[in-house]
Amino acid sequence: MTTVVFWIKGSGRLKSCVSDMINNGKINWEKITSLVIGVFLMLTYILGLFVPVTSDAGKYAAISRIIYETGDWINLTIHFEPYLQKPPLLFWITAPFYFLFGPSEVAFKLPVLLYSVLAIYSTYRFARLFYSRQTARLAAIMLATSEFYFLFHNDIHTDVLLTANVIFAMWQLAAYFKQKRLINMLLAGLGIGLALISKGPIGVFVPVTAVFAHLIYTRRLKDVFNLKIVAGVLLCLLILALGLTGLYNQFGWEGLRFFFWENNAGRISGRIKGSSVDYFFYFHTALYIFLPWGILFFLSWFFEIKSLLKKKSIELYSLGAIVPYWIVISVAQAQSPHYFMVLSPFMAVLSAKWLVFFLQSERHRGMKKALSVIQYITIVFMWVLILGLCLYAFPSKSFLFWGGLIVLMVPMLLPLPQTQINRIMLRSVIAIVALSFSINAHLFPAVFKYQSVIPACNTFNNRAKEGEMLNSYLSQHRELFFYAKTPGYFLYDSADLKKCLTRQKSTWIYTNDEGLQQIAESGAGFELVESFKHRSLSGFTPGFINPATRHSRLKNMHLVHIFPAFN
Repeated sequence: MTTVVFWIKGSGRLKSCVSDMINNGKINWEKITSLVIGVFLMLTYILGLFVPVTSDAGKYAAISRIIYETGDWINLTIHFEPYLQKPPLLFWITAPFYFLFGPSEVAFKLPVLLYSVLAIYSTYRFARLFYSRQTARLAAIMLATSEFYFLFHNDIHTDVLLTANVIFAMWQLAAYFKQKRLINMLLAGLGIGLALISKGPIGVFVPVTAVFAHLIYTRRLKDVFNLKIVAGVLLCLLILALGLTGLYNQFGWEGLRFFFWENNAGRISGRIKGSSVDYFFYFHTALYIFLPWGILFFLSWFFEIKSLLKKKSIELYSLGAIVPYWIVISVAQAQSPHYFMVLSPFMAVLSAKWLVFFLQSERHRGMKKALSVIQYITIVFMWVLILGLCLYAFPSKSFLFWGGLIVLMVPMLLPLPQTQINRIMLRSVIAIVALSFSINAHLFPAVFKYQSVIPACNTFNNRAKEGEMLNSYLSQHRELFFYAKTPGYFLYDSADLKKCLTRQKSTWIYTNDEGLQQIAESGAGFELVESFKHRSLSGFTPGFINPATRHSRLKNMHLVHIFPAFN
């Protein structure tokens, strides 16, 4: 494919690029279009680096800040408490950028974005082991342009690193079982070890189920009995031991039990997070989180299983990774879109495989037409969504923003001399880049006006005296501990609040209406410094998106200055 892959192959020398675009006095619109898409793709990701962090991403950024300030890389903490929930890799790769650039959203997000290049490259190399160069390129492009990647490089989760390490490990494992080279097994052990200290046992579950599915399907299960595999396992265990040192130091065997069992079993049973099960959650979530390839993926999944039953599948790694894990997370009571991001490379590989198969086949004209119709409906939906959000829900008056959208829209109207695959890919990529550009350039800045933690921290940073701390009460927004210049304590209940109010020094509290009432009834001396209209950005609802009802969906948050208690 020579169009959309321009950005992934490298630009080369400027003179060569210009000569490619203008040949014998004729403008090569295909090359120019690819360049425009590549520029906007990079611009969209760059804009995402400046989007503020909130929710889990804010918490992770705060933990990296504590490493930066204390120099303790092993014993992770947040708001003066040992941190248990996630292993350390995310913090280990982001904290060094704080030393280079200081704590900021860019310093936190940039290393994660750079790390994800490994996922895109590994997806290409994994697919190339079994399929054509065109299919491998399409798979890499689908991954890099899926809403998975745009969204979760704004809202950082440990799943981003998990995804990169798992697909890297799968590339090396697949290469090992083809060529039996020790280096591939060692690199696979490295990848799985890093996956384990990215998020936990999921990092080994997905590769192992994929490998066993493929080996059973190809009747080569005996290949697992090899000393080279022992070497890979030992390297994996070494990395895991390094990653779990801090957990053991702080929590002992209970910390290891939490890592290997409770954190996963608890999410399945609902003991840790979640209270109900939607067995189809990941089916309808994939339709938007894997835009613009969601419907294509489900069709590919169907045809891959059909091919498997006819004993015609080339590899079973992809299905072996997707199906077992999909079943597990679908029956779990804790469900979230980022939980199945680890499957996105395999989803991209299957989607690319079957798109190429049907659109290059002369025998499946009906399916060829159906795929075209589905993708064009998806494209139209994305453009309607852009216009609805940016004209009605959160209107933009920026000429630069609308000018950028027009530049992106123009190539869709050009009669480019391409194959059907190229036309579909080109228009799909343009639409998803336009949507994600709109989100990063306009929608996120607009909706973050309703996220009051950052302005509350700004007020505190400007007015607080030396030694005063900002605490959080009845607020789950741990980004406060990243943005406040001197973050304090996370007050869990009224007993913690009472301790804070009776300390013999002044302090600050960020809280809601209920917390403000409790402070007022306590008899403590306080000043209500500022109140905010607030909306948590972890999930949008139609009521918030609709300007007519948005105000009713906001709640009050307050910044309170507590005076010293003298008893």
